[in-house]
Amino acid sequence: MKFIRIIGILFVLFVVSLITEKCVIDGFDDYCKCPKSESFEYSISSFSFKQYDGLAALPSYVECRRDFGIWFVFETEKTVIANCKPLNSLFMQSAYACSCINNAYYPKDRIISIQVFSDKDFGETHPSGTDIADFFNVLMGIHGGIISFESFFEHPIPYWSVLSDFVCVLTATTIKAGEYEFTFVVNLSDERTLEQSIKTVLR
Repeated sequence: MKFIRIIGILFVLFVVSLITEKCVIDGFDDYCKCPKSESFEYSISSFSFKQYDGLAALPSYVECRRDFGIWFVFETEKTVIANCKPLNSLFMQSAYACSCINNAYYPKDRIISIQVFSDKDFGETHPSGTDIADFFNVLMGIHGGIISFESFFEHPIPYWSVLSDFVCVLTATTIKAGEYEFTFVVNLSDERTLEQSIKTVLR
């Protein structure tokens, strides 16, 4: 019985020594050299435009106008939904004592469609106020061609995440020259809509 008590005391002292060696005030972070990780839920709050200046560099097979290109820039709001510390084991050597975890991001909403309206008639088939989104496409990199809004947002493996921006180009080549004001309406999965307008001169 005395022997078992001695073994028990030695075991407790062993565990305490390990904890003392491996623990710091804030946990195992300093010992493992792992940063704390967080899980975020993000939501689209607004968007704006930048002029895209790379149209002249597009290869000839990319069929779009070279006088219109805008860069969509999205702002997001992040909310911390969980804090994680590195995983540790008291009974493993320091080289295997923990596993670092990266920050995780989860979308609260997503873009389901984009509508585009013009302040002037857009050709003979699209009077002012008609949705002309079919004439606007997303540029898939300088050598990647273009893709429709619909395909862009409905692809099984989305090309776009809320943490990225994208370039929009115009494919209509027979539209009358002049100044136009285009209004872009971004429809979100939580039933919100975001709206911005931009004026441009088509040559």
